Amino acid sequence: MGRNGGRNCAAPVVPAPEARIRAAARALGLEVASAEPLAGDASTRRFFRLTTAAGGTLVAAVYPPGAEAEADRHVRVQRWGLARGLPIPALTGAHGGVVVSQDAGRDDLEAVRARGDAGPGLEAALGVLAAFQACRWEDCPNPRFDAEFFRRELDGFEDAYLGPDGGTDADTAAFLDVLAGRLEEHPFRLAHRDFHANNLIVEGERMLAVDYQDMRGGPDTYDVVSLLRERGGAGIGASEGAWVATAAARLGWDAGWQERYRECAAQRGLKVLGTFARLTAAGRPGYGRWIAPVRRGLAAVLPGLAPGGEALAARLASAHPYEPV
Repeated sequence: MGRNGGRNCAAPVVPAPEARIRAAARALGLEVASAEPLAGDASTRRFFRLTTAAGGTLVAAVYPPGAEAEADRHVRVQRWGLARGLPIPALTGAHGGVVVSQDAGRDDLEAVRARGDAGPGLEAALGVLAAFQACRWEDCPNPRFDAEFFRRELDGFEDAYLGPDGGTDADTAAFLDVLAGRLEEHPFRLAHRDFHANNLIVEGERMLAVDYQDMRGGPDTYDVVSLLRERGGAGIGASEGAWVATAAARLGWDAGWQERYRECAAQRGLKVLGTFARLTAAGRPGYGRWIAPVRRGLAAVLPGLAPGGEALAARLASAHPYEPV
């Protein structure tokens, strides 16, 4: 191929995140003095703390090129939640795949509790959760959970965690099918969907939930499972049984919540094992440190849920190769 043909086939130049932030700031009438990169989440977004010329701060989520439709959907969800008084960051504006919002703060619940600081704790997290659970979910911009969605989430466990070497046997596949179907039958509330200690940001006595863009109608116990069992959940000073009982009373869960909690803990735990394994394999080894506590926590909930639960618990008794040595 000649030189001209080669030039024509060159990849398009993608503006750097900082350039896109400056363009968005101009469109939104903001004067930004600096942009500090922040730790990201499990998505492809990048985050920056913006300092304005007046000395205030905001947070910008920069979506990858081509993801403008996703950014627009997330903005619709944010506006929907804010209109209903949910404790999430206020929206400043969005432009060109850059979403600028209120700076919720610099500390999450895990960091605050690890330092032993006074201030909001699990009780405040329950207050945030109560606001979500009191909100009607039927007209949320995101579709509700269903059995197909729950089962699809478990594909990552089969592919990334069990992998081609471990494989999924017929009994495990049947167990996952049954589990996904059961969750669809639970009483539904508005679920944040990723309600763990790293997504609860503390500023003084205030607590806001971030990473809320996938909120939707879901099982009543779903978010409490995330809070107490994922990432830093095991280290935030809670007795799981007692705290779930407190949550059940405060949030008005229907009878039978104990079994529903076990089923949600099983599905959500298996799902996040797949997520953590996938991210670790993709070169983000920090996620590997959370595999062991989630894996061990599943041993208490899998047996007896459905045929195949005991065998799957036995498969999870051994450490995964992605766990830190």
